[in-house]
Amino acid sequence: MTSGTDPERVRRALAGLHYPADNRAVVDQATAAGADEAVVGVLFDLPIAIYADIDEVLNSIPHPPERNGDPSPGQRSAGDQRTTRDSG
Repeated sequence: MTSGTDPERVRRALAGLHYPADNRAVVDQATAAGADEAVVGVLFDLPIAIYADIDEVLNSIPHPPERNGDPSPGQRSAGDQRTTRDSG
């Protein structure tokens, strides 16, 4: 999870926000609260909406896929091909 999508950092940045709130209010609150560029950037990219509460904001943040070190299927396939050629 990237730092901008950390739920606790977003919660802190939006602690004083009055809901319902639109995108501009969300970004303005985060900026006024001194949120870092990563958090403000993620909030700036939220879908245009009126958010009823912090949970709606958090649920609207796109989360990148978890990277657990496992190669993607394409990488595994390429690795398998190299192994096959090298072992022959």
